[in-house]
Amino acid sequence: MKLGISHSLVAFAVSSALPLTVKAQPNQENQIEKVEVIGHKLSLVNQDVAASVSILGSEEIQRNQESELTNLLRELPGVEMNGSVSPLSGQPAIRGLYGERIHISVDNVKRKTESDGSSNIATINSLGVDPAQLKLVQVLRGADSLTVGSGAVGGSIRMVTKDAADYLNHQDGLGVRLSSAYQGASDAVTLGASSFSLNGNLDTVFNVSRVDFSDVDIVGDRQIGGEGIPALEKIRNDSSRSNVSLKSTWQIGPVHRLKGKVDWSETESKDQPYSQRMDLALAYPTLKENYQNDYLEGSLLYSYQPDSHWVDLDIHATFSEKNMEKQTRGYIPRGENRISYDADNNWSNKRKGLRLSNLSIVQAAVEHKVALELNYEREDFSQKQWDLSTAENKLTSFYGNSNATNVSVSLIDQVELFSQRLLLTAGGRYDSYKRDNSLFASYAGNDDGEFSSEVGLTFRATDNLNFYLKRAEAFRAPSVQELYKKDEWRCHIGGKICYQEPQPDLKPETSDNLEAGFGLHWTDTAYADQFGFKFIYFDNEINNYIDNVPFMYYFDSEGNKQLGSPGPEPANGVPVATHRDYSAKNISQLKNRGIEVEIDYRLGALSAYLGYSTINMDVFGVPNFFLGTVEQQWQPYSEAPADKMTLNLNYQLRPDLNIGGQMLAYGKQDRLSQLYLENGYGTESYRVFNLNLSYQGLGVFEGVTLVAGVDNLTNERYLRAPASEARDPAEVGRNYKVSLYYQF
Repeated sequence: MKLGISHSLVAFAVSSALPLTVKAQPNQENQIEKVEVIGHKLSLVNQDVAASVSILGSEEIQRNQESELTNLLRELPGVEMNGSVSPLSGQPAIRGLYGERIHISVDNVKRKTESDGSSNIATINSLGVDPAQLKLVQVLRGADSLTVGSGAVGGSIRMVTKDAADYLNHQDGLGVRLSSAYQGASDAVTLGASSFSLNGNLDTVFNVSRVDFSDVDIVGDRQIGGEGIPALEKIRNDSSRSNVSLKSTWQIGPVHRLKGKVDWSETESKDQPYSQRMDLALAYPTLKENYQNDYLEGSLLYSYQPDSHWVDLDIHATFSEKNMEKQTRGYIPRGENRISYDADNNWSNKRKGLRLSNLSIVQAAVEHKVALELNYEREDFSQKQWDLSTAENKLTSFYGNSNATNVSVSLIDQVELFSQRLLLTAGGRYDSYKRDNSLFASYAGNDDGEFSSEVGLTFRATDNLNFYLKRAEAFRAPSVQELYKKDEWRCHIGGKICYQEPQPDLKPETSDNLEAGFGLHWTDTAYADQFGFKFIYFDNEINNYIDNVPFMYYFDSEGNKQLGSPGPEPANGVPVATHRDYSAKNISQLKNRGIEVEIDYRLGALSAYLGYSTINMDVFGVPNFFLGTVEQQWQPYSEAPADKMTLNLNYQLRPDLNIGGQMLAYGKQDRLSQLYLENGYGTESYRVFNLNLSYQGLGVFEGVTLVAGVDNLTNERYLRAPASEARDPAEVGRNYKVSLYYQF
């Protein structure tokens, strides 16, 4: 497993235009895989990065045979999947944070997840990435606003797709790669094809792929008389994802380069339960929902690299359009009547951006590498919904039409001091943002600005021992969906009026992240060809955390809102609430502390990787969804993940044959408030075992690659944290996987 402690160069992304490439050295065993930044932007060896960083290379991606990105990521420490078990529905989470608090990019173009506070507005994800096309996934855990601006409170996930040079081992020529894969637990069938061409001046890749999923097998509760979800053995599902992309790089003379990419994907998920909740599937089998996302993205990157210490310039223009649709069909029986839920919801999001970045090398008493970036982004969002249960098909809007503008400038300096014993990376970034909505014109816009700074220190105590210390600030500006939404409905609780209304005065979330640790690394010793160990302790405090707070109130004699009791009777003299407000609000503070450890070992044909993470999350001012109040006290946060350990072992039996195994071990997650535990939340400890085998054809079978494996070997029933037995089914059961590739 090449997760990078001692043998990966990590793009410590400190400017905007950071397209990455992997330069492998063919025909050399145990060659250290290097990740270089094409713009000569700042980069560091992972053992020198004062942060928690993991890398998945193309070999690991292929060996895991995942048809979804989120399943690929969750073997890393501190990274989990949030959302439904159903295919294409999960979202990656870092240190318990997900949605817009994680920055995700593909070939340095942002893939945004729209969120309205406590949930994502699209039930299925819109990442639209075929894992087979990836050559590199880099996960940086912790605050990362210095490099990407708003939205990296929890960290960043950066993906890089393969170039023709990767398929052709950097040798000029033409080629085609065909791929197919099958997974038994979800009846997933994947077909793909890639054509590529490489010469001295042009690198071009064209990819097309499709994956189809059917019903998902889970492990039911074997106890007789189990209630609700535990009785399920299969989740109804019919979903698919299609991908088409074209990527080209032109080297125009010695100092000019132009890279362009067009990427399209379509994701569909049909016959899903209402809101993808399994308890509602049992309670209301006459209700179902269909989802669809279409995504189109284009980017153009121009690089100018003259023979100068002062100029190394990138200009990166991007455009994307995402269209989302949800169809709700069916009814709920009420005696002899039927309450129709037929409705359509459409969302559209168009984004465009321009980034200018330059790297200068300043020769002074010591050498300074100075990166400067200017960035502009514009987002236009619109939404419509149709109530088909009425004769006139009533047209309304929940979010309306909104736009968001972001402008930023950043400056970062990297220098080595005291005979290269001390590595210092320091910088600052100022972001100015503006949010407006044309539907709720009576509410003012939201304008603000935030400054983010970061200082990272790495002390190379010896040739084999490093100490790390980093302090980083991050922020997340309120999304237009959090700021502008309006709805009103009759609550299920005591006949109250429930509603949401625009909150234009929302403050941005701000984060103060402190990380400290140490690392050990050796190469070419009697006991290890390569050994790396990295320990990181982090302490992250998020202020003005945004959530949909269920504020329950009544109107006093003067017409003012007063906090009310849930009812049905007054509590301690407090009148019963008549309204329940679910609008997004700043709920005070979230503290996130923990430890992450990675160990990477290689000796001859044996390679091993161990990752461990433990995270405690505490919140002040958390909403109580059972009582409809805001609790002004510190308590465990319900979204905290469980402790996790990953162990990967791989052995190269022959030059053409590798066998491997994996264990995912999760600790018991009962560090929750008593109220959540009483309502069935929390998970037990469990272990999941996976096996895999890879064959790389030689001789007459050259060009053929066969990968086979089985996940959840013992068919373990388990719930991932955070969970509720009332809502969450078990994870996927025993899953047989096989993939076949042929390149010619």
